[in-house]
Amino acid sequence: MIKKITDVLSKKGLSGWQLRWSHKKSFQSFLALDQLECRRQVETETCLISIYKKKPSGKMGQSSFKIAPANLPVLEQELDQALFAADLVNNDPFELPNQPSTLSSVQIKDPHLTEETLSHLENRIREAVEKEKGVRLSAAEFFVDTTQSRLLNHNGLDLTQEESLLHTEFILLAKSDRRENEYINRYSRRFLQDFDLEGELAQSALFAREATAAKPPKTGKFPVLLSHEPLDQLFNPLIARASARLKYNKMLDNRLGESVVAPGIPQGDRLTLWSNGTIDRAVGSSRFDSYGTPLGRVCLIENNVLKTYLADKRYGDYLGVTVTGELGNIEVQAGTRPLQTLIDSAKSNGKPLYHLLAFSAFEPNAITGAFSAEIRAGYEITPTGTRPIKGGSVSGVLQKDLLNCALSQERIQRERVLVPQGVLFGNLTIAGD
Repeated sequence: MIKKITDVLSKKGLSGWQLRWSHKKSFQSFLALDQLECRRQVETETCLISIYKKKPSGKMGQSSFKIAPANLPVLEQELDQALFAADLVNNDPFELPNQPSTLSSVQIKDPHLTEETLSHLENRIREAVEKEKGVRLSAAEFFVDTTQSRLLNHNGLDLTQEESLLHTEFILLAKSDRRENEYINRYSRRFLQDFDLEGELAQSALFAREATAAKPPKTGKFPVLLSHEPLDQLFNPLIARASARLKYNKMLDNRLGESVVAPGIPQGDRLTLWSNGTIDRAVGSSRFDSYGTPLGRVCLIENNVLKTYLADKRYGDYLGVTVTGELGNIEVQAGTRPLQTLIDSAKSNGKPLYHLLAFSAFEPNAITGAFSAEIRAGYEITPTGTRPIKGGSVSGVLQKDLLNCALSQERIQRERVLVPQGVLFGNLTIAGD
């Protein structure tokens, strides 16, 4: 398939082309209650073809399309349509990379995953649910995926990699005398040894049980500690601040050497952040990005100051800056104080501390840094005790609130982030009862 496509591409008189072939094998199972509803195996093979065409004006036309083996007889027709589409595009030109001299040897494929992994996971979730009082399994699904990929371009670049991904989504139901509540958990890992199903289920069962008695928080300005799920998205606006794409498109006026937080004197920890594609077994790790640039560990922000643009080959060429490759995992430097010390210090100021662990959706605006999210699981902590909360919302503006935040000494590896286990903000807005 690849040979046939590259032969056709080389005869089209293009100024450039790129081909990304992938073959994915997916074993999937679906449980209704705790009974197996079905299993299936899905295999897909596709090629994503991108063509580039320089124009007399100096601009460059570009178009992409996917093709499967069954569509190869109409490849010429698909290419003609792509050329027509490329004529309608007037991008600034950039060069595709040559073959890199080295790639990282990061571990991204678990060699022990097979179809039998499904029955192993099904038994583990049944046994884990049996150990939890007051909850039952409503539904669960598991995906065990392995993907081979190969990236080629007209400059002779030819790279391959194999990766794996385990994914689950399960729903627990908890019932008390007063009400019934569900809790949904979904997460992915690359390796079975990191797929802590028992730990995730125990945590979800606790949230589901507590939700049947939880009440909304108070309304006002309070110290707020974020941990668990919110950490997956919390730092995304800072990645946007480092984005060469947003800089080039004038969506953000982000300049090297300037602060990524609002004007003011920081009252807590300053933030240092890397894009790191070389963490073994992490979901965001990869040997190379979508253009073939090797991924490494790049410091983007140091002590709140923008140090390096995150630039793929296209936007690196446009801005004339170092090509770092696309985002790997987000890595944030740890703070200096243990998490428990942060909690104890926040409790001593006379206000309740809200420890928030899950939201219905938490997606800070990449441009403004503003966030507002409904609370799905959390605690109100006061000198007299701790009570579970649910409902209400928390809101703030990340760039402003980072001026008064503290990072825990402990770090945690989640899907695509290696970050402090807890981030304490001094004064966020809570809307409750």
